Amino acid sequence: MDNRRPILDLTPEGEFRTQPPSRLDRILAVALRYAIIIGVLSALLVLAALSIVALAVLLPILILAALIGGGVLWWRGRRGGGPIRVVMFRPDR
Repeated sequence: MDNRRPILDLTPEGEFRTQPPSRLDRILAVALRYAIIIGVLSALLVLAALSIVALAVLLPILILAALIGGGVLWWRGRRGGGPIRVVMFRPDR
C-alpha cells in the first residue's frame, strides 16, 4: 500500500500552485479540440441528412394534394359550377 501523504504546494497568497502541463496534456488537449470539431460537423451533417429525408417524404404528399386540388377546381370549372366559394368556419364568440 502507498501510505505517502499528498503534497500541497501553495503560494504565499494561499493559492495552489499549478504545474505546467506535460507534453501528453498538450497532445490530449489538441486531440480533444479536433474531436469536438468533428463531432459538431458530423451532427450538422446528420441534421442536413434528416432534412433531405423529410423533404423526400413530404414532397410527394404535397404534389398529390396539389393534383387533387387542381383536379377538383378543373372539374368544377368544366361543369360550369359558377364562381368558387371558399367557406371558413369561425368559432362562436
